[in-house]
Formats: sequence, structure tokens, C-alpha cells
Amino acid sequence: MTSFHPLAMSLACACCLPFAQAHAQDTDDATELDRIEVVGSPRPKPPPPGAIARIDAPTLREGQRQVNLSEALQRVPGFTALDRNNYAQDLQIQTRGFGARSTFGIRGVRLIVDGIPSSGADGQGQAASFPLSSLDRIEVLRGPLALRHGSAPGGVILGSSEAPIEGAVDLDLWAGDDGARRANLQVDGRSRELRFRWRAQAGTFATDGLRPQSATRRHHANALGEWQWGERDRLRVVFNGLHQPLSEDPLGLTAAAFADDPEGTDPAARRFDTRKTVDDLQFGATWMRTLAAHGATRGTTGLSAYRSDRRVEQSLALPATAQAAAGSAGGVIDLARVSDGLEWHYALRGPRGRLELAIEAARLDEARRGYENFVGTQVGVRGRLRRDERNRVDSLDAAVVGSLDLAHGVDLLGGVRASRQRIDSRDRFLANGDDSGARSDDRLAWSLGIEWAYSVPGTLYAHVGEQGEAPTLNELAYRADGSAGLNRDLDASRARSVEAGWRWRGERGEFSVAAYRIDTLDEIVPALNRGGRASFANAGATRREGVELGAWLPFGERWTATLAASWVDARFEDDFAFVVQNETRTVSAGNRMPGIPRTDLFAELAWHAPDARWSTALEARAVGRIAVDDRNTDAAPGHARFAWRLSGRFGDGWRAFLRVDNLFDRRHAGSVIVNEANGRFFEPGAGRSVTVGIGWRR
Repeated sequence: MTSFHPLAMSLACACCLPFAQAHAQDTDDATELDRIEVVGSPRPKPPPPGAIARIDAPTLREGQRQVNLSEALQRVPGFTALDRNNYAQDLQIQTRGFGARSTFGIRGVRLIVDGIPSSGADGQGQAASFPLSSLDRIEVLRGPLALRHGSAPGGVILGSSEAPIEGAVDLDLWAGDDGARRANLQVDGRSRELRFRWRAQAGTFATDGLRPQSATRRHHANALGEWQWGERDRLRVVFNGLHQPLSEDPLGLTAAAFADDPEGTDPAARRFDTRKTVDDLQFGATWMRTLAAHGATRGTTGLSAYRSDRRVEQSLALPATAQAAAGSAGGVIDLARVSDGLEWHYALRGPRGRLELAIEAARLDEARRGYENFVGTQVGVRGRLRRDERNRVDSLDAAVVGSLDLAHGVDLLGGVRASRQRIDSRDRFLANGDDSGARSDDRLAWSLGIEWAYSVPGTLYAHVGEQGEAPTLNELAYRADGSAGLNRDLDASRARSVEAGWRWRGERGEFSVAAYRIDTLDEIVPALNRGGRASFANAGATRREGVELGAWLPFGERWTATLAASWVDARFEDDFAFVVQNETRTVSAGNRMPGIPRTDLFAELAWHAPDARWSTALEARAVGRIAVDDRNTDAAPGHARFAWRLSGRFGDGWRAFLRVDNLFDRRHAGSVIVNEANGRFFEPGAGRSVTVGIGWRR
């Protein structure tokens, strides 16, 4: 693997040459020519390089509930968003199979909202931080080209908001089955000279839940302010807040329980009152400057600072007997995570290429406590302290990415990202021994590619790259046998990827196809998943091979069709074994990796009225069979679901929509809990549900 590192570094240096040449030419004496004004239509821009997808604001909001990121990501080839219908565990988002191991939150994919990371310094992120009602677009980068934004092997999801250019008030209300309801208010404003523009949004969401013990209450607020002074400087300030005072956890179901009652709840969930509360605050500021032009070379630079504060308390379904061991961390998790970060970036674009530099430093301080979930004979309450530790993650990243125009539409692309991470854990509960420890991970990620724009709308490309992924604090928090203390045996993984594809965008639509192969060493997998708590181990070598297809086709002036399809074969390449609860579990080479559907398809046929006041669409989603554990002892069957929506605009700023999900009431598993120790693998998906909403904008 290391043989490619000098080549990637040389590429980064070569990308600097066009800018140096352009700057040298600019120092020569210049002659001012007569002014010539050209009137006409600009040439269409070629499609963006690599496996990149973009979702705009109308797609995010028109006829949508605007609650879960899965509503948008199902349209992206290669991305699978499985809705657990369990807000205590969040969505399960994966791309090309990365992220499938996450028992809660987002793993293997980096999340960034308005330039502020929603993923911590250890790589753990939360999808609930994406304000779908106020974002103007979501961009999804897959494969080696995501290197600029991080070394996560699954890529990156970027949510972006534009400062408004006019004042407005926007109100949305909807109600649906299972007591679900949502209200959202957004206010846009600006100064008279457009020097200051701002947006503020607040909303609330609640549901009684699909199953007993699955009610949720969620309140959120976000704000954006942007100041422009002079001709070149801009300051943007961003705030996101989430208060989730109640998220009941119905747990998974065994195969027998799921077959008997797919909307049932495991008795342990009600007996232990399994639940979670979340408070999450994020604040960031970004200063951006447009650099003075040197001939045909343009540039920007900027500095970002951010801070996030996340508090979580979760009550698990662990019986008292399972907490008797001296190394037990109890059945109640009390977690406080504070992250701070600083990033500097510098970008140049010239006649023969572009160059970007970025340096990011981040620190995550975590206070993790564990308590028994019983007092005497009463369960589901906070009891004695069983764990008390302070963890710290320090990370430093430096990235160089660029492109060089070789000739005749052929570009050479590449980048290098060096990362250093150190984790310190200090045990403050010494009654069961001192579990303090530390570890460091140094990684060098790189990418190298070539692209050929053989025509204005079409591009062929091929890329190769390598990414690394260190374990998160949650993955290090418990050893393979479930006991507390830093999991020193868990190593970082490394992934080598090869990808080739074609993109075309023109007046007749958009098309994309990508094929890839990813080989990973020391894949991190769940070793034990019990009562809502997971521990992890390394699985050795794995391989993912897949194909992704995307299309958007207009038919006349009224109809459009959208398609996002993916196929992935993800398997263990080596036999491996690990010890769980004094039992050695062996996994055979060739087994399918759990939690990853082999096929995933989204299709939509939409119609818009000539005056754009009315629209309707039929959506289809098909997901293949999903293995539930490493040994492939069972699987969630594949299924297909349909949805229909109708949206209308009328009167003075009024709008309304009607949406029916799972039109034919298909019984299915929405997601699986990988390697669940008690066999409670299956998380039921919702049956037919109807949502009715109204909105007003002035």
C-alpha cells in the first residue's frame, strides 16, 4: 500500500505548478484592450467528478414529512438508509456497506452541516442534527474523492444553507398515524443593503410510536447569520439545537415474535422502561475571504471554529444478574460529550487546475458514567454508580487535494490526508480496578484518479484510494465480553478502494453508473449486542464489490422519472473468531456481512401541472435480504414498498400535501440489530400510514 504514497505526494506538488505559472505571467506588463460585450447563453457545465449526488430544497421538502434523513438519502445510489422506527437509536445509514455495524448513530460516514461537523473527533455522528426544513441542498460524496472532507471510508454527507435574499415567514404543520405530528416555523430576514442576512427556524415533532414503548418527543431550533463587509470578506455564524426529552426504546424482536406480531414490543422493554433523553447543541463560525485575482487564478481562504455539547442518558434492558460481575458498567448510561474544533482552508483555481489545502484540529472530552438500573426490587430506575471515567480524543488532520488539466479534457486528480488521533481514558471508579489506558492512531489516506470529459455533458473516470478508520469511543467503551474499560484489542481498519464510472448530464436528463471494489483489513464488527449495549472486535479481511446506477429523466414538460439502484456483495474474506461470554464464536470466510442488503432500489414517477401549482408522484422502494449476524444464522426477508404523494399550492401563499406511505401495507423489517445476543434481531417497519399537512409562506 505504501508504494502509492510518494506518487500521491508528487501529484499534490504538481498541482501547484499551474498556479505558479499563472502568477508569473501576471507580473508581465499588460495592455488594456477595447471592451467587448458578449451576449448569449453560457455553455453547460460538465457534471461534477466522481460518485457525487445532490438533492435540492424542493426535493427535500415537497410532499415530505421532513423528519428523517432517510427521506432524502433513499434517492442516492449506493446509500441505504434503514428506518428503525426507533428514535432512541436514530437512523441506520450506510454507504457501500460502511456504517451497517452501527448500533446507534452514524458511523463510517462523516456528517457536516453548514461547514460544521456533526461527527465528533472520534467519528461518531447523529443524523438528527440535519435541519431538513431549512437546508437548501444536501450533497453526498462517495468513494476516494471524499478525502477533502475526511477519511471516513463511506464518504461524507454535506448539508448546506444559503443566506436568504428576501424576508419571509414560513409555517408548516402536519399530522399522521400513530399520533405523529409536527410543527415548524421559519423566519428569513435581511438588511436593506444585503450586508446582513439571517434565518431562524424552530419546530417540534412527537409521535406515540409504531409499537408500545416507542413514543418520542423532539424539539429543535437552528439559526444562521451571514455578514458581508467590503467586497471580499464574509462571516457566517451557525447554531443548531436539539432537545429530545423522551425517546422510548421498544428493542428488537426475535424471529418468532416478529412473525407472530410485527408491531409488538419485547416484554423486557416495558419491564425496564427502556428509554433515552438527548440534548445536543452545536455552534460554529466561519470567516471566508476571496483572494485578490492574479491573472486567471482565483482563490479563497477561510477559518472555521466550532463547538458541540451533547448529553445522553439511556436506560437499558439489562437484568440485575447481568450486572453482578465486578467489571459491569450497570444498566444506565450517563454520557456527556463536548467537542471543539478549528479548521483552516485555502483554495486556488487556475486555467490548468485547482489546489486545496486544509488543516483541522479537534478535541472531544467525554464524561461517561454507568449506574445500575434497579434499586432493590424496582427496575428501570437509576441505582448505584458502577462506572465513572473521563475520556479525551485529540485529532489533527492535514489534507492536500488538487487536479491538473493534462490536455483534451483529461484531468489528473489526487489528494493526501494525514491524520493523528490520541485517546486517553482515566478511570475514576477504582472499586473494580483501574481500567485507565491510552492509544494512538496515525493514518495516511490518499486518492488518485483520472477523468476524461469526452463531451460537454459526459465524463468517464477511474479512481483508486486508501482510507483508514479508527474506532470510536463507543466502540472502545466495552471489551468483547461486555465488561467496562478501554478495549485495547480493537485495532483501526484500513480500506483500499478501486472505482470506475460514467456521468452524463444534459437537456435530456442525468445518468450515472459506478462500479467499485473495496478490500478492508481489520474490519470492525459488533462482537456482542445485548440489551441496547454493544461491544466490538476486528474481523480480519473483508471485500465489497458493487455497482450503482442513477438516472433522472424528463418526459415532455410534465413528467419526470428518478431511479437510484445499487447492488453490493459484501463478504468476510478470512475465517475469524472472538470470545464472547466465555464462548468462542467462529465466523467462516465467505459469509455475508450482516446488516447490508445486497440490493437497494428507489424509483419515482412524478407529474407537475403546467402552472406548477399541483404535483403528484408514485414512489417505489425495494430492499434485498439482510443477514442478521456474522454467522448468517437468519436474515430479514427482502421486500418492496410503495408510496404516493399529492402536493398543491393555492390562494395567497398557502400549500398542502397528502402522503400515503407503504401504500399496500407490506409487513417488513425496517432494520436489523446486528449480532443481538438474545436473538432480538428484527426492528419492524411501519405499515400503511397517512400524513396530511398544510403550510403558509408570506
